[in-house]
Amino acid sequence: MENTYFKELEDAGRAFEEKREAFLKKKEQIIEEKGWDSEELKAWYEEKKAMTFPYTDGEVKAYRAWRFSTEEDKEELELDDFLWDREVADFAKALRKAGIKTFIYTNTSTALMENIHHLATEGITLEGLATVEKKNYFCEGGVEKRPGLRFKVN
Repeated sequence: MENTYFKELEDAGRAFEEKREAFLKKKEQIIEEKGWDSEELKAWYEEKKAMTFPYTDGEVKAYRAWRFSTEEDKEELELDDFLWDREVADFAKALRKAGIKTFIYTNTSTALMENIHHLATEGITLEGLATVEKKNYFCEGGVEKRPGLRFKVN
């Protein structure tokens, strides 16, 4: 399930993590060379406040669903993670940018009804019931069937 948009997110996330690691090493170096009370360390903390991850939680949840679906060789994107109301709009935008037309939601949270309504507000409609297969080495045959809901991204 190749996807240029999600590959760009993945690359940007890796670049951010590399930058963050180098930034954390810089802190260690400042402490070692200048000390805990140095102006350089104070400046480091100010710089840290401005350093933010380049994507929202909703975009990250869309990426994680794509990544999981790709690793599991799914034909259709599967989301098993709960979406908080503050994440739904960015999740929907990410799916549209990625060209995702449908997905199956397998989360069984008690707040699923709220998610369905939030998704509808973002133009994502419930198409109906779906069943997915999930690897489970503890059950007979190594695969279990799980219920889900198929949504259409409009």
